Order: sequence, then C-alpha cells, then structure tokens
Amino acid sequence: MEEQALAPYPPGSEERGLIERIDPTRLPLHVAITMDGNGRWAKNRGLERNAGHSAGAEAAREVTEAAARLGIRYLTLFTFSSENWRRPAGEVQFLMDMLYENLLDRGELLTDNDIRLKVIGDLERLPGRLRRKLQEAEELSRPHRRMQVNLALNYGGRQEILRAARAVVEAGIPAGRIDEEAFASRLYTAGCPDPDLLIRTSGEMRISNFLLFQIAYSELYFTPVLWPDFRARELFRAVIDFQGRERRFGKI
Repeated sequence: MEEQALAPYPPGSEERGLIERIDPTRLPLHVAITMDGNGRWAKNRGLERNAGHSAGAEAAREVTEAAARLGIRYLTLFTFSSENWRRPAGEVQFLMDMLYENLLDRGELLTDNDIRLKVIGDLERLPGRLRRKLQEAEELSRPHRRMQVNLALNYGGRQEILRAARAVVEAGIPAGRIDEEAFASRLYTAGCPDPDLLIRTSGEMRISNFLLFQIAYSELYFTPVLWPDFRARELFRAVIDFQGRERRFGKI
C-alpha cells in the first residue's frame, strides 16, 4: 500500500513549532509507552475512573497518529497488564468493552495511516469476541507498512521471558547454542527492533514489568503528565529530549 501524506500542523501551532525542532534523520526507530494516570486524571476532575480510560483512549489515538506523522516505525503501547485483572471487575469489563468498541469505531485509524497492528501478550484470558476482533484487525492490517503498532494486552515482562525460555527448551536447542538471537526470536516482539525510547507518564519512575528483556539499552523518559493529557506535543517533547542524549551502548 502506498503511504499517504498526512496534513501538516498549521503554522504557528505548538505542534508545528516542536516538530520543526526534530531531526528526521535521528528519530527513534521504536518507541514504547507505559500509558499511566487515567484514574488520577479522572479523580482530579471529580469523575469516575472510566472517564479517565475514555480520555486515555483518545490520547492513544492522537499519539499514534502523531507517531505515524513523525515517521516512527514501531510504537508499543502498554494497554493492559497481566496484573490489571486485580482491578474491580466493573472497571476491567469497561476496559475490555472499550477496546472492542474502539476496534469497531476506529478501524479507519489503521487504514488511513497505513498502520499494521500486532497484539502482544497472553490473549487466551481475553473475552472471546475481543480476541476474535483483535485477530481480525491484525489480519486486515497485515499489508500496511508505514508503522507497526504493538498493543500489549494481558502482558507481563517476566511472563514473556518465561514463555520464551520454555519455547527454547521445547525446541531442543543445546545450552551452548542459546544466544540472544535464539531467545529474542521467541519473545512476543520477535521481528521488532528493541525500543530506542521508553516513555512513562504520570510521574511514576518504574518499569512495571514492561519489556524487561527488550529495554536493556533503551533511553528512559519519565514525565509527570497524566496519560489523557499526553498528546502529540508531549510525544514531540520526548523525541526532542531523546535526540539530545548520547547513546554509547557501553562504549566510551
């Protein structure tokens, strides 16, 4: 599919000013985001937590479009962790229903922006209709080439590592031949480069079981901005910060 040109930000807009500061030749190839703070965003406004999740879904849409516009090739969004099942049943059900409705109502996001969808995590526990809709969206978007979006659903980094270790054993690979490539090829993210930049919103400064193997040399960016307020301009600020760092990968 031929890439479509995205309309530029209007002159004088904050987004336009920020994007003009970004060097297009030094973009992070892969950006991963822990989308945190929906509940606090809602509480600060005297709203129910689910209102924060709805606002967070809108932020995810805008950030995805902004990443595609910028030219980022891979975007991984930590959408629902394996620990999030501990939340109240009503909130979990709302999140599952919202994910399903978003796939129905916003399928054009993938088509209009030439985005391929990949779901990473243990999907067996997800509701059947959501699982089927995710698989359908993955298949329909398979030819898209501008950017790949990985949705981490029922995902946990330790669980992913254990799953990969079992797969290596089941493949009968001798211990002496197990290397990083053999292991990484059995992770959910097989085929994707490791994240160059990991962003976490809401001011929390921890990894929270996200991409533990893959972020060995990722640049970390923590922001106090709550996820529903993290829009295109915040993504651009994170990329500008990334481009100001010196990445040595253990070298001098």
